[in-house]
Amino acid sequence: MLCRYKDFAINIYEHARQVSPKIKVVVGPFVHAMPEYSNRNPGPGFDGKAEMVRWFNHWLRDENDNSDIMNEPDITLFIRTSLTTGTYRYESQWPIARQHTRRMFMSKGQKLVEQTTTGETRENNSGVDTLEYRPWVGYEGGAWLGGLTGDQRPFDKDCLVYESDLIVEKMEIAGFVKVSLQAKERCDRKIFY
Repeated sequence: MLCRYKDFAINIYEHARQVSPKIKVVVGPFVHAMPEYSNRNPGPGFDGKAEMVRWFNHWLRDENDNSDIMNEPDITLFIRTSLTTGTYRYESQWPIARQHTRRMFMSKGQKLVEQTTTGETRENNSGVDTLEYRPWVGYEGGAWLGGLTGDQRPFDKDCLVYESDLIVEKMEIAGFVKVSLQAKERCDRKIFY
C-alpha cells in the first residue's frame, strides 16, 4: 500500500485551479481533522472556521465589499520550526518557485549519499539489504499515517533505515517527497512508508 492521501489537498488544488480561480488551499498538520480539533499543535495565527466564513461570505453571500481574501495568495502553508511549533505563510504558486531538488541514494552501510552532477560520489549499489519479516513491526506508527508517534529509534533495529550525514544548514521541506525503490517481498501484504 502506498499512501497518496497525504497529497490530496495539493492534487485537488493543481487540477481545480486549471478550471476556476475559486480555490484556496491550506496545507497544515491537521491529520483528518479541522485545525481546531487537531492534536498536532497547528501553530499560531490560524483559525480554520474564520477562514471558511470569509470564503463563504465572499462566494455565497456576494459580500465583495471586503474581498481581501481574493487579494491573498492561493496557498496557505504551515512550516514546522520544531516538533510542536511552526508558522503559516502564503505562497502564490505550486510548486514553490524557489524550490530545488536534493537527490540522495541508498548506499552500503545503510547510508544516504548525494550524487554530484558528474556522478563521482555515487558508489556501486549492487549490494542488497535484506529485512526479516516481522508482522508486529509498524504498528507503533500510530492510528493515522502522519500522526505524532514519538521517538521511533527503538524500532530501527527491526527496519531498514538509511541515514545521511548530519545536515547542518537550515532546510525547509515543503512538497512531495519522491522515492524510487526496488523491492522484492515474500509476503502477500506490503506497506511502504
